[in-house]
Amino acid sequence: MTASLHVERGGRSGPSVLLLHGSGASAAVWAPVLGALARRGLGLRWITVDLPGHGRSAPLPEYDHRSCAAAVAAAVAPDRYVDLVIGHSLGGLVALALADGTFGVRVGAVTAMAMKVRWTPEELAGRAALAAKPRRVFPDRDAAAERFARVSGLAAIAEADLATGIRAVDGGFALAADPRVSAAPPVSGVELAEVVARAAAPVRLVCGSADPAVRPTDMSMTLGRPVQVVPGAGHNLHLELPAVVVGVIESQLLAVRRPT
Repeated sequence: MTASLHVERGGRSGPSVLLLHGSGASAAVWAPVLGALARRGLGLRWITVDLPGHGRSAPLPEYDHRSCAAAVAAAVAPDRYVDLVIGHSLGGLVALALADGTFGVRVGAVTAMAMKVRWTPEELAGRAALAAKPRRVFPDRDAAAERFARVSGLAAIAEADLATGIRAVDGGFALAADPRVSAAPPVSGVELAEVVARAAAPVRLVCGSADPAVRPTDMSMTLGRPVQVVPGAGHNLHLELPAVVVGVIESQLLAVRRPT
């Protein structure tokens, strides 16, 4: 079973880039990168998706990276080939899953940014507690939007972008993200390495040196690949340094393996 996902497209003719956000966010977090791409004047086509159970997309009965990848693959049809899939955090794991070619979409290259691969017992307990809590209802729209801004990293972003992460419910407003996204335990390090090994496309890993949630060395050791470390950057590279992410897109497109 796949969910009905919110998809947006834009840009010029040329290579295609699929952008996947992280847990708790929406595709609106890519607005700074899309703006930087436009200023750069690159000839490419972009696709953004609200992942299942996020933003304006429908939920899934259960959330795991393969179910999410299947939903994304169905949503981006008829694009049966994408030059580059770039994902942040949870989106990075979904991007890597898509790259194994088993979901009906061929991928030319993949980039995973700031993907968490190790969890402390306290983090695991907090994750489980979050999934078990009922959805919090805020009395007014502004309070819900402020909370979404903190969760997604969206600061000083247009009100319309904040609106993608909240919805009206009985008694007020709530975050659009389904709390059950964090119900399942995180993917183990061994399985994460297997996901990377199955990728049928060049893989790039990127992480900020000042990321409070992800250490570049953990990513490299767990996934068995070198990590491009962005000095001074935190967890939300796409929001903090969109021009750097555009540079990653440009260079990764050079590594694309296009079907013959």
